Amino acid sequence: MSNIIAIAIEKGGVGKTTTTLNIGAGLRQLGQNVLLVDLDQQSHLSRWLEFQPDGRPTISELIYQEVSHIHSNNYVDFIRHNEKENLDFIPANKMLGGIYAILGADGESNTVFSRIFRSEFFQQYDYILFDCPTAVDNLLVSNALQCSNKLLLPVQAELLAYEGVPAMLQRFMAIKQVRDICPFIQGLLVTMYNGRTNMSNEVYNTLFDSYGELVFKEAVPMLQEARNSTETRSSLVGRRSSKVGQAYMAAAHEIIRRNAE
Repeated sequence: MSNIIAIAIEKGGVGKTTTTLNIGAGLRQLGQNVLLVDLDQQSHLSRWLEFQPDGRPTISELIYQEVSHIHSNNYVDFIRHNEKENLDFIPANKMLGGIYAILGADGESNTVFSRIFRSEFFQQYDYILFDCPTAVDNLLVSNALQCSNKLLLPVQAELLAYEGVPAMLQRFMAIKQVRDICPFIQGLLVTMYNGRTNMSNEVYNTLFDSYGELVFKEAVPMLQEARNSTETRSSLVGRRSSKVGQAYMAAAHEIIRRNAE
């Protein structure tokens, strides 16, 4: 079975899409076959991966196909490939904003993604990463959490982001209908970390005190290179001089190690 990871947190601006791309690129460099799925109608991940409208179907059409019971095992037309990162991805566009009514019309609206991404076709991927929108109470996120066997939370090293972690975990626990959520947590990754500030250090230390080994050991530093990478449309894990890239590569190593245990 593929390792399906939802990358989600209810606070915006924490580096969620940056995390999705760099973790995906890091896993790919470590020999894993990876699929990224853009679930945000702003389509930042798709644009980062140089997606241009090409007349082929996106994640919106894939959802519509499943809800409409247009059963097909041929998902190839939904997949794009980014040569620079050597990554497969399913893009999003603004049409995704109108998909909620379609999802809600399904008799089992929280299981649409499970029916799609747990099909035989997608078993070719070692890892499937969902880049989730910020609003964690919508059906897209519910589907991603239901389908995923792991949740990765990017937590910005500031107080508001830290305070949003319990609500996210409770949401995930309710969807999974379990009392012990720990086996389903891929980890909490501290992002935008500035070791020279008391706030960053306090958030990191408090997270570690609260969640222990669920917190990734290496935090992602807050550096201009992360912002610049959105302009160059490339990950940072391939740059040996990049401290941000090194942190994400360390996280990719840790993900593989944790999933092998």
